[in-house]
Amino acid sequence: MHELAHATLHFDPPYPGLVGGSILHGWLVPRTGHHFTDVRVVAGDALFPGVYGIPRRDLAEYFKSDQPYLLAGFSVTLNLPAGRYRLTLEACTLAGAWEAIDTVERDVTAAEATPDPEAHAPLSAPMIGETLGILLRRLAAPGLTPAAAATALIRETPPRHHLQHPPRPFHGHLDQPHLWAFSLFGRLPLTGWVFHESLPLKRVFATTDLLATQDLKHGRGTPFLLERPGTPPHAAHAGYDGFLDLPAQLPRPATVRVYAELEDGSWHLGSVARFTVTDQEFAKQAYAAYSPLRFWCAWRALAGAIQQRGWTVPSGPDYRATILTAWRDYRTRAPRPTPIRPHPPARAAAPTRPGVVHLISHNLNQEGAPLFLLEYARHLRTQPGVTLQVTSAKEGPLRAAFEALGATVRVVDPAPLYQCRDAGGLRAALRTLAADVDLSPASLVVANTLSGWWGVHLARLAGRPALLYIHESTPPRAFFHVALPASAVPVVEETFRLADRVSFLTPATRHYYTALSDGSNYCLHPGWIDLARIDAFRATANRDALRTRLGLTADRRLVINVGTVCERKGQHLFARAVAQLWRMAPELAATADFLMIGGRDTPYDRDLADFIRTLGRTNLRVVPETGDVYPYYGAADLFVCSSYEESFPRVVLEAMAFSLPILSTAVHGIPEIVRPDREALLVPPGDSAALAAGLQQLLASPATGRDYGAAARTRVAAEYDSAVLLPRHLTLARSLGLNAG
Repeated sequence: MHELAHATLHFDPPYPGLVGGSILHGWLVPRTGHHFTDVRVVAGDALFPGVYGIPRRDLAEYFKSDQPYLLAGFSVTLNLPAGRYRLTLEACTLAGAWEAIDTVERDVTAAEATPDPEAHAPLSAPMIGETLGILLRRLAAPGLTPAAAATALIRETPPRHHLQHPPRPFHGHLDQPHLWAFSLFGRLPLTGWVFHESLPLKRVFATTDLLATQDLKHGRGTPFLLERPGTPPHAAHAGYDGFLDLPAQLPRPATVRVYAELEDGSWHLGSVARFTVTDQEFAKQAYAAYSPLRFWCAWRALAGAIQQRGWTVPSGPDYRATILTAWRDYRTRAPRPTPIRPHPPARAAAPTRPGVVHLISHNLNQEGAPLFLLEYARHLRTQPGVTLQVTSAKEGPLRAAFEALGATVRVVDPAPLYQCRDAGGLRAALRTLAADVDLSPASLVVANTLSGWWGVHLARLAGRPALLYIHESTPPRAFFHVALPASAVPVVEETFRLADRVSFLTPATRHYYTALSDGSNYCLHPGWIDLARIDAFRATANRDALRTRLGLTADRRLVINVGTVCERKGQHLFARAVAQLWRMAPELAATADFLMIGGRDTPYDRDLADFIRTLGRTNLRVVPETGDVYPYYGAADLFVCSSYEESFPRVVLEAMAFSLPILSTAVHGIPEIVRPDREALLVPPGDSAALAAGLQQLLASPATGRDYGAAARTRVAAEYDSAVLLPRHLTLARSLGLNAG
């Protein structure tokens, strides 16, 4: 046993591998304040990934862990030619850095110098198809040749996908993630199956970073297993599935580990796999422009890069079918290079009631975009002669607020738009919807969010000018990838040319839409916050009383994360950062309460609740969604935004108005609102280690936080006060035909 600076290490004697090579194994336990997520062995120029996270009950007892097992055992299979080697064991920190832990001298005998049998064919036919799809997206970048892109892609591909299958008496297989996986907002879909030869399983759980485990849904039907001789009857329901967090800072390839717990409470490591990953930003990228020659060149370049690395290119009917499927998808979804037509001027007839503004909303929920529209409507209503009409795609609690302004509110069902099969069907559905929504009285139609795109088309059909407000940092092809067939998406894209004005909140958001119009109808108008309303609340609300109402004592700090609980907002990232803070600085973590305000009843909410229960931290919890959020800001000591995607989040403006220290992910428009190290501490999106370090820094240094909060308050008053910005939005509306008063 070696006592090292940041860990305790022990090597067991090496032993021969079952499928070649030899195995170096032992255990590695980090000291308090440190954490390791993976291990590997370096031998000269060769790298050998390890299996780290083998459960050890004896280590949990020895190191007095609060867990029944420490996930600290490791084994590394070495496939080396005969000879003497100096082996360096490296461990990956939670920040994603590989650190040398210790070295050992090792003689490899001729009998042990057996090659890895899977090393020459790591890519199956389906994997080739997935990799080709990624290559065709990368080729959209200017100046990138197929050969260079394919070589880089294969270099990123791990030479071995499955490091371990469940050892006997367990049987199982990890089906997903594949060798190349897709992570949506830091969450990874996971599927597979596992069973014990004679005993039932109590639960199945998994992890990517070994910091915290996440339970999977186990018991899905697997009747195909009963076709195998000797399979026990309980294997008929051995399937598992779920979502697993994948912190962005972990190096690629990443490692997933799946565990089984038996009824006796024992933990067993089953499947271990390595994979590389793309994320939601990559998914927003379109294929390279359609060209049969480009597809053929990409395919051949990929095959060449595989062979150049010494791997085998698959053959046979499965391989041919995979390439054909990839071709069909590319042919359907790849953009056709067409010139952008100029924005057509509106030819609007005089409205029957010149002061009517018709607002189109995708819902009436207590969310940032509908609240933006509500405050916009309030300002319009102060203008003499203006009346409001609202059409929403969904009902919600904001109906009453709009009706209080004197607006007529109607909910319509746009579902037929998303049931069409092609562009022609979508245009016909739009005409049907237009016959049901009377826009003839309107001076101006204002459609809010990308989901309200159809409002612009209805306005054009009615001969009315249209203003479209975009809050999303996602192009239509990515946003409607599932909702609409690829052949119908150009109708949505046409919205950006047809709208008389498209107003973006930030340049970061506008970037995603530059190819959809000549830009003559694009403009920038930031979002706002009603500073007077917030100041009125602060003037009458007593902070101590607010904290008492929330059950906070004087010695407790309150950290809030405000926003609808959903994948995009990254509450799972926030929870993971809190868990890491408990590992790094447990005394500091114990002084604070961490609240996520915005809970609903969705599958993601339930997954998050399960994860929080697994963490076992009673000072971390979710509060249901509420329209009365100001008391939380008034009582808080620190505001955290953990989002993966935000254009101009209202919650950040609210935190600025309350002079709160702000810790946020640096996504899209956020660095334009709060500048890094001036009004806020910003960290990379999806980076749980950086978010945890930010929590530690701001909780440990209240003076730094107060400086951030004061600077943020000054900036929001100068740049984003509704008293300054709403008149600019009114001027925009008047330029488009609002001529009341």
